[in-house]
Amino acid sequence: MSRLADILAQMDEKRARRPGLGGIPHLGEGAEPRRQWRILGTLVIVVAMGALSLTLWLRPEVLAPPTATPPALVSGPAPVSLAAIQAPPPRERVASLMQDGLVAARNGEIETAAAAFRKASEMDPGDAEAWTNLGVVLIRSGDEVRGVEAFRRALRAVPGHPEAHRNLAVALDRQGRGSEAARHYRAFLAGSAADNPDRAVILARLEAMSAGRAAE
Repeated sequence: MSRLADILAQMDEKRARRPGLGGIPHLGEGAEPRRQWRILGTLVIVVAMGALSLTLWLRPEVLAPPTATPPALVSGPAPVSLAAIQAPPPRERVASLMQDGLVAARNGEIETAAAAFRKASEMDPGDAEAWTNLGVVLIRSGDEVRGVEAFRRALRAVPGHPEAHRNLAVALDRQGRGSEAARHYRAFLAGSAADNPDRAVILARLEAMSAGRAAE
C-alpha cells in the first residue's frame, strides 16, 4: 500500500471515528451521516408532535354552560270570570232596561220607568234614546228641570237626534222660551224622516210662532 493510500485510509478512519456534537455525526460527511440526520430529524418531529398532542389532550376544556331554553308559550282561551258568564253583555243589559222602562211607562208606573231609563243611561251614557225616554217620564212626573237636562244630555251624546230636539223644543215652548224652542223645532225638521207624522204638527207650530211674533 502506498503512502498516499495509507494516509487516506488513516484520514477515513479518523473521519469515521470523530463524533459530532453529542455523538451525532457532523453534517456533510457522506451519505450515511446525512441519512442518520434525516432519521433523527424525523424522530424529533414525531416526538414534538406527540408531546403537543398530549398537551392538547390533557388541557382542560372550558365548556360553555348549557343555555336554558325557555318553555314555549302556549296560547289558550283567556280565563273567563264567573261574573262575566252570569252577567249579560252591557249592550244587552241596556236593551233589557229600555224594554222594562217602556212597559212600566205604558202601565203608568212612571217612577219605575224613570229608574229603568236612568240605569240604562248610566250604563251607556252615549245612548241618546235612553236619555230622551228619561226626559219624557221626568216631565210627566212634573220634574221639568231634570227632564230638560235629560234631553240636553241626549243631544250631547247624539247632536242630531230628532226626537231629542222635538221633545226639548216642546218643553222649552211650554216654558215660554219660544226662540230656543223654534231652533230645536227646525233641527227636528232637518233631521227627521219625510214621512214622520209629527212634521206637520211642528210646521204648524212654527208658523203660529212666526205669526205671533209678527203680530207683536
